[in-house]
Amino acid sequence: MSPASETKSTCQSCHGQGELPTDYGPIACPDCGGAGDLPRRDALVEWRLRAIEEAHGERSESAQDVRWLAFELRRARSTLLQVLALSQDIGDGDPLVQRIRFLANDALGIYEPVQPDR
Repeated sequence: MSPASETKSTCQSCHGQGELPTDYGPIACPDCGGAGDLPRRDALVEWRLRAIEEAHGERSESAQDVRWLAFELRRARSTLLQVLALSQDIGDGDPLVQRIRFLANDALGIYEPVQPDR
C-alpha cells in the first residue's frame, strides 16, 4: 500500500486553481485550502469537522451535541488508526489481518485502497 498523499487529487471546487471568484474578489478555496490539490481524507475530515464546530458556535443549543459528536468521531478515527497500526505489525500471510487492514484503511483513507486477496 502506498500513502494516499502520494497521489494528488485535483480539487473539483476550484479546478486546481486554489481560488474561487466572489463579488469581492478571489478567495482561497475552502476545500483545498488554496493548494489546488486535495489533502488526504483525514485532513479533509478534520477541516470539515472544525467548520461544523465553528458554525454551531459555543453558545447555541446544538453546540454541546456537536462537540460530543466531534469527540466521538475523533475517538473512533484514533482507534481505527491504532487498529491499522497494530495490523501492520502482524505478517501479511493471514487473510483476516489483510481484511482488518483493508476495512480500517477504507474508513480512514490513509492508503490507496487495494482489495485484499480472499
